[in-house]
Amino acid sequence: MRKNYKIGEVANILGISADTIRYYEKMGILYSKKDGANGYRFFTPADIYALLDVLFYRGMDIPVEEVRNIMNSYQHQDVKKLLEGKEKQVQAKIREQQALLDRIRATIEDYRIMDESLDVFQVRAMPSMMLFNESPADSQAYFNSMMEQEGQNPVQTVGSLIESGFIAARGGAGWEMTRMFTAALLQKDGASNPPESGRMVNVPKAVYTVVRSPWGIPMEEMLAPALGYAAQQGLKVQNEVFGLWVFTDYSQPRPLDYVALYLPVE
Repeated sequence: MRKNYKIGEVANILGISADTIRYYEKMGILYSKKDGANGYRFFTPADIYALLDVLFYRGMDIPVEEVRNIMNSYQHQDVKKLLEGKEKQVQAKIREQQALLDRIRATIEDYRIMDESLDVFQVRAMPSMMLFNESPADSQAYFNSMMEQEGQNPVQTVGSLIESGFIAARGGAGWEMTRMFTAALLQKDGASNPPESGRMVNVPKAVYTVVRSPWGIPMEEMLAPALGYAAQQGLKVQNEVFGLWVFTDYSQPRPLDYVALYLPVE
């Protein structure tokens, strides 16, 4: 084995750039020698082995500052403690990424169901929900005006476990939006006790469909197809209906909300 290697030769051996090696030198992690005869810098086989260790720890995403400590002062107990802390960080990141993956998959599933249920009517149970962050909607007109003025999407649906929606009730002028909410769809093995600010909703029988609703139309118009279906089936719609926003299509001059409707019936 040769005794001396130029920086370019070391870079070729290890498959990294010469600039990377220079950076580690600058950071006090690696030290080259200088040839007294020609002034060229060189590295020994021991330096190459040390650089392999540097790359090993960097491959585990250990910060450069900590790698410098490892290469200059840390004993194995110090490195073990450092890696244990890194393990916890990675585990937390995995949990975050898994939650993100679950959210993405749930939203994909929401869109699949949306396509299948658009303008299709069923009588089914409404998923058990825990409503929280309820806020009054003074009227449909107020809601539409607010959205148009602020250019806001009324909701951001983040998956099947968290939904945003509204409650509509019969009023003097027909059906009107009365409240907006955020809701957690409860799993069978999920918590059954709502928080102090929340309330449980459990509807065993409802007319269900997904509708496309242009912004600004009266609630009565949005509900008309589902109300008509209920009447045809001889079902009595109760005093409240629930809507869950699934998607907003902004590609249209007048945005379209895709809304999952649940009309509790007797």
